Amino acid sequence: MIYILIILISFATSAVLMPILRKIGIKRGFCDQPDGNKLKIHKNPIPYLGGLGIFFGLIAGLIFSRLFHQISGLQAVGVILGSIIILFLGFWDDLKWKKNSRPLIKLFCQFLAGALIVFILIKIGVDFKFSLNPIIGAFIAGFYIVGAMNAINMEDGMDGLAGGLTAISLIGFIILSITYQAIFPLAISLALLGAVLGFLIYNFKPASIFMGDNGSHFLGFSLALLAIIFTGHPIYNFSHFAGPILIIGLPVFDAGWAIIRRLGKGKSPFLGDRGHLYDKINQKGLSSKKTVLLCWLIQCILVIIGIGIM
Repeated sequence: MIYILIILISFATSAVLMPILRKIGIKRGFCDQPDGNKLKIHKNPIPYLGGLGIFFGLIAGLIFSRLFHQISGLQAVGVILGSIIILFLGFWDDLKWKKNSRPLIKLFCQFLAGALIVFILIKIGVDFKFSLNPIIGAFIAGFYIVGAMNAINMEDGMDGLAGGLTAISLIGFIILSITYQAIFPLAISLALLGAVLGFLIYNFKPASIFMGDNGSHFLGFSLALLAIIFTGHPIYNFSHFAGPILIIGLPVFDAGWAIIRRLGKGKSPFLGDRGHLYDKINQKGLSSKKTVLLCWLIQCILVIIGIGIM
């Protein structure tokens, strides 16, 4: 019953905030402009503050979890502060880096932030089951986080796609958390699931609000954090490395293929294109909604396989 309440509270918080954030975005100009960019499918400016609403939904869920001793206060504060850092990076991307692309600087900042957050979480008692020195473990985790953040960002090309894929992954992590009786990742997964579902009400086609890079950074960071926890829990073997990657699922494989494809053509791996899996499916004649639903189905299959090999 507590698990359901955590989801409902984070869902309600996120769902209530989305229309408010949409109005703020329009009024203050925090909108994604089409600008004639062929990679953008929307014709009108859309606010990109959805990630902020998801974040507040997570906070509400974590506070409720803390009240019922599902998570320690220090752990909750660590996750919230870490999320704020990632959200700030994402907002900076929305506001500055998109206009003045400096991909290597952005990647370095993502890595530095991710590694630092993991190191701090280790120090305050989050058990990542690392067999390595905490500094080395945090260093490796930084690469993991950078990969996940950019993978989710690449999937944010159709209404409801990135949010839906994330929600399915979170269900997978909830199942693993219950199986291993891992309270910390369970609390995060439940709260984040509710918050993402609250966002999807307004983001599924036709979207009235986007998650923005602030949202894709935040969700990618959160999924990476959960994956890192289960990569070393409870034993170290290949299945516990591959399983969490499969649960993050489609974004990982699509992003990996995008990088290989772009490098193979002699292009920058940071240069966007319309060669993603969802683009190819859409180009075959499926509507945007059906394309998103098919990608969700593929994600479900990958998550089931990931749970199975764990």
